[in-house]
Amino acid sequence: MKAIELIQNDIPPVRINETIEKALNWMDEFKLNHIPVVNETEYVGLLSDDMVYDYNHLKDSISNINFLGKQQSVLENAHFFQVMSLISSYKLSVVPVCDEQRNYKGSISTKKLINVFSKQSGFNSSGAIITLLVNDFDYQLSQIAQIIESNDAKILSFYSENLESNNQLKLTIKISDGKLGAVLQTFSRYDYTVQDVFSDDEINNQSKQRYDHLMKYLNV
Repeated sequence: MKAIELIQNDIPPVRINETIEKALNWMDEFKLNHIPVVNETEYVGLLSDDMVYDYNHLKDSISNINFLGKQQSVLENAHFFQVMSLISSYKLSVVPVCDEQRNYKGSISTKKLINVFSKQSGFNSSGAIITLLVNDFDYQLSQIAQIIESNDAKILSFYSENLESNNQLKLTIKISDGKLGAVLQTFSRYDYTVQDVFSDDEINNQSKQRYDHLMKYLNV
């Protein structure tokens, strides 16, 4: 999904000649810590509440604030992951979207992005979550997928994290409802280290008995 498809029209930008007080009021109204600033159609920069408080003259024009280094934005054809990366790097509550001529096209709120990410990543689907620890040189995605699919389950989402301290990868895998025990036994047979297991069934039903039964099964 591209940035242009994620734009929300309910978060208006403020104009460079408007007051800082107005920008702060809009941030309060839309529950944001940042708001885009434009000069006609040109994107100027991203105003944050910290910048407002540091300047501390609410009646002044926004044009008095220095936006050098505060022009974070993405191009309209940027991938969804690039938008996520920008939010993470700069702790943004909203991401401006521009074309190649720096014309402002709209913005994407963090809340909107989380909703989209939840739908695309399988978070809303029922299933189990498994975290594996593997050495870098042992990592084979094809083998992991084969183990899961051979036990009548499917991969709903998959994430990897480098553990630089020990040259390992932490793999977080969400799988569809299926024979979880069989999947875990197969991982054990192939010498994979299963770090954690989370089952929707145990969480939703809050059944201590079934949870203990699963843990006992896994320890066999």
